[in-house]
Amino acid sequence: MAQFYDQQLQPSGLRTTQFSLLVTLKRLSPVPISRLADHMGMDRTTLTRNIRRLEKDGLLRTQPGEDARVRLLVLTEEGRQAIEAAQPYWNGAQSAFLKSFGQDRWSSLHGELSDVNHAVASH
Repeated sequence: MAQFYDQQLQPSGLRTTQFSLLVTLKRLSPVPISRLADHMGMDRTTLTRNIRRLEKDGLLRTQPGEDARVRLLVLTEEGRQAIEAAQPYWNGAQSAFLKSFGQDRWSSLHGELSDVNHAVASH
């Protein structure tokens, strides 16, 4: 699935993980890296690699938190523009996927995956 979405997002210059990270950051910004990692179900090392690339591209920035040990991630205006540019490609991919797989099957699968994530998170 990731390859399919990456292919559809290619004209935007973003990969699926980057798009998801930016959309999540848009909702939570400013947010500590550890909270974002937890929210996305990613380990900090993987998230940090993605953050470095997006920061280098000017799509997000870090700023100090209230505690000097905490770095907060903030979506930049360029990041907002990147989301807007990629959104039509994401929507097209989602529509194509749902047309092929079916909305009912997706709803069922999404519910099951959500349950799996909750079960894993509780341990």
